Amino acid sequence: MSNIPPPKFSISIYDYSVEDTLELARSAEQFGYDALWLGEHYFVPESFESTHPAVASGNTGTERSILSPQTLLYDPWFTLGAISGATKKLRVGTAINIVPLNNPLFLARATVTAHDMSAGRFLFGVGAGWLKEEFDVFDVPFNERGSRLDESLEIMQRAWKGGFFSHQGHHFNFGSLQITPHTVNVPMILGGNSKRALKRTALLADGWINSSTITYEDAVDLRNKLEGLRRELGTDDKPFEYFVRPRTFAKDEVARFIEGGFHNIVIWGPSLWPQGPSMTLTDKKDALEQFSETFAFRT
Repeated sequence: MSNIPPPKFSISIYDYSVEDTLELARSAEQFGYDALWLGEHYFVPESFESTHPAVASGNTGTERSILSPQTLLYDPWFTLGAISGATKKLRVGTAINIVPLNNPLFLARATVTAHDMSAGRFLFGVGAGWLKEEFDVFDVPFNERGSRLDESLEIMQRAWKGGFFSHQGHHFNFGSLQITPHTVNVPMILGGNSKRALKRTALLADGWINSSTITYEDAVDLRNKLEGLRRELGTDDKPFEYFVRPRTFAKDEVARFIEGGFHNIVIWGPSLWPQGPSMTLTDKKDALEQFSETFAFRT
């Protein structure tokens, strides 16, 4: 008998109306999807010069497709709460939460709430952020985002253990306080492909999700680097999940990822409905169903 787990498929969405978001979540659960991931930004700058990480991997034009004047930006915490209330089994995740733009104690409370209110279905996808203009508006130094992320994750992991704790660090200092009286096991999924991001992931995380989309060859290379770092840092005995967003969702390409040992496949929603606003909600739900039938994961 094979010990290889069956693949799981999830959907990543961003910039959708309230009606579409909730209906797509219900449909994803109905069609057997494992999770729904929600992207995040705080506002749309009228102009900006920052470059999205996807550009380095050949996905040009990404920035304006993510932050156009027509983009709908809803609060991810309220939205994920609504999604978890509208579903029963679907896992819900941030992909990604821009941790350095937040106070870690606010995030600790938000993640505990998301975990408990969803009955443990919450996945905390995190990253350092890429849009400098976003940091400038919030008066957070862009060049400190890595150290702020590291310190914030340390604080949140201590908060999740339950009980009182204090912290004296470079960015944050506070006396004894408590976020939750009980232990909360929040799965932390780190994003990012850089050397620093991979080391942070190997040291702290329960899983990894790639930036943007990725080729099979690059996914294998990054997995090898991560596994090497996990052995080096002594964390390779911990359970760890890889969530990958393939460059294309052709059946042969996705099957290649699965055969290569990647068992959490994340579909970038717009790739299933590339016509965008001209596509009706019914068409989008049909595309979700057709993809589930292609890989026979509907239960």
